[in-house]
Amino acid sequence: MIILQSIGVVDRGSITFFEGELRSIFDTVKVRPAAKVPASAHVPERDQLDGATILQSLPAPEPGAGDALLGVIDEDLFVADLNFVFGLVYGSRAIISLARLRQEFYSLSPNQDLFRERALKEAVHELGHVFGLPHCSDRRCVMHFSNSISDTDFKGWMYCERCREMLEDSGVKASF
Repeated sequence: MIILQSIGVVDRGSITFFEGELRSIFDTVKVRPAAKVPASAHVPERDQLDGATILQSLPAPEPGAGDALLGVIDEDLFVADLNFVFGLVYGSRAIISLARLRQEFYSLSPNQDLFRERALKEAVHELGHVFGLPHCSDRRCVMHFSNSISDTDFKGWMYCERCREMLEDSGVKASF
């Protein structure tokens, strides 16, 4: 089961989108009420949030209550030694940031379809890490590392055959 939780203010339409898409892939999705952004995560001199602080503030799924928690935030995240991250994983918890997935971040016209495609890729990618998948060398696989938005745009939103087999071998069922 995937537990989906917004962090701070996230458009309800985005959460509904994730709920439907992730349910079609992983079967069971439960939406948890929104969590507050921890004040300690704000780093004013960077105008960003510390992703590790936010991720570690999220409660891990209780045994039997869920396999993975996916937090969704609409603010820009970074971690030590990186200027930004699209997402991050810690144990059974993952978080994705929607900020840099929007065309508007790059001073371009909004494109809702492209935004949702990018967001789904990042969600599926981070959940792959929760389920034990490493980064993949196949540039089309959703598990390929995205160093930029163009990397995210290039790859697909599904796991390659090798990554699907690794998921199945670990007992995770994903439908595509």
